[in-house]
Amino acid sequence: MKKLIRSTVTVGAVASLALALGACGNSTSASSAAGASGSADPSLSKLVPDDIRAKGTLAGGASFDTQPMNFYAPGNKPDGVLIDLLNGAAGKLGLSIKWSQIPYAGLVPALQSKRVEIAGAQISKTAENKGVVNLLAFYKASSSLLVPAGKQYAADTDACGTRFGLTTGSTVNKNIADSINKECRAAGKPELQYLYFQSFNAGEDAIRAGRIDSFLNSTPQIQLAVKADKSVAATLVGKLATRETGVALPKEYTQLTEAFQAAFNAMIADGSYKKILDKWDLGTMAVDKAEINDQIPM
Repeated sequence: MKKLIRSTVTVGAVASLALALGACGNSTSASSAAGASGSADPSLSKLVPDDIRAKGTLAGGASFDTQPMNFYAPGNKPDGVLIDLLNGAAGKLGLSIKWSQIPYAGLVPALQSKRVEIAGAQISKTAENKGVVNLLAFYKASSSLLVPAGKQYAADTDACGTRFGLTTGSTVNKNIADSINKECRAAGKPELQYLYFQSFNAGEDAIRAGRIDSFLNSTPQIQLAVKADKSVAATLVGKLATRETGVALPKEYTQLTEAFQAAFNAMIADGSYKKILDKWDLGTMAVDKAEINDQIPM
């Protein structure tokens, strides 16, 4: 099992997407090119568009503050299960990925502007991003709540009326929160009070400081936070919005998206996909096949 280190990249809370997009313009920090030049599969690399195959390198973006999915290891080395999986798939295509830091809310705009060619962060299919980018799903995800130690919810409506933390730009988690709010109203309870944070670390810090009562995020990140810090706890673990999810590429990169799909299916078949998930103790995230765009369940 991979030993994890909590990221030191912590960004303050923000209340609007506009602020996050403003940060996007100057957010790039250390970057790293990674791939597997010796592991290219000719039957897969021929699927890559000629211009990209000739270039050999893709510009990748991620927030690098979401252990164990993507984070900076010592020396500003991009690390995490998503980074390992994407670098492995890129290697099969004869490509490498040069990673740079971009806030989560800025990833889709960065894809639209071609500032990045692959967003290495959890991007699920939603009504908002369908048709805006190419979506590639290759693992299962769910959401849970991070709360102060000693607090537990028996049902999601136990959170009604509380200060409820969300990551700026996460449409899936906002939809979950809206669904809980609908239940709160139906039960005659007060609604959630949304507070937005630019990063997982910022939301986690707000829980510790008592500024929010719960923080909604992906289950692996929350479980890791609880393992590292006994002052926080997880509740409703894995019970909120289980879904197939993955990453995104620009809308114009359909051929490359299909090539990555083929590469992931090859990794599933040869066992390298499972080996990476097991390295991070995340075998429960495995799927039987990678899917793209309309193939992905909403």
